[in-house]
Amino acid sequence: MPRGHVSAVLFDMDGLTLDTESIGYEAYLRAGKRYGFQVNERLHMDVGGRTEPEIIAELRRVFGDDKDIVGWRAYINEQKDAILRERGRAGKKPGLLELICFLNEMRIPYALASSTKREKIHQLLATEHLIHAFPVIVSGDMVTHGKPDPEIFEAAATRLGVAPPETLVLEDSRAGIEAARAGGFQSGFIFDDVSRLGVLEEGYPMLVGLPDPHDAGRYADYKPHDLEEVIAIIKQSNT
Repeated sequence: MPRGHVSAVLFDMDGLTLDTESIGYEAYLRAGKRYGFQVNERLHMDVGGRTEPEIIAELRRVFGDDKDIVGWRAYINEQKDAILRERGRAGKKPGLLELICFLNEMRIPYALASSTKREKIHQLLATEHLIHAFPVIVSGDMVTHGKPDPEIFEAAATRLGVAPPETLVLEDSRAGIEAARAGGFQSGFIFDDVSRLGVLEEGYPMLVGLPDPHDAGRYADYKPHDLEEVIAIIKQSNT
């Protein structure tokens, strides 16, 4: 349910600002074939927004401690780099430039708050000529706890000098929405559908049930179709 005035905006990066979730999911599929793990959209959403140590811990929980999770995850990261080289760029998500321009025109402060390491963030932003697009960047290696802990959003809000209740967090992951709610932020969920890339049904099975990727939208204050629709949300909230 809409909550009110928006004084600042915090952007997630992977799958929200840049089209990197399709890269990541394709890497999971490639690596799953090589290492013998099942892969589907639920798994990909489950680990989305988490830091690297937390991803490994979650994969161990899902598949068991007796599997080569570390080796599999390392190969996934190698494949992410390989796919990025093949594509040549990450790709901007629809409406990104329109929203950034609007925020600048309205003098609404904004920041990037991503669980990805800072070096990787700069590498990915560079593929889209966005190095200087975000005046404030808080990365996963700058905080102790990753999403769904709200620490990364709290750090970004502090740098902007804004209060959580008046700050809109834009996310595509369940962990990100949970982090926003835990920190008292407003939240907008933009679903990033990677199901078109298929699933991997052969291999080690998942030992625990995982949530439906769409469920995160139930807990968000807003569910815009894309980033450009966020403009209307802010306009309406600030009238």
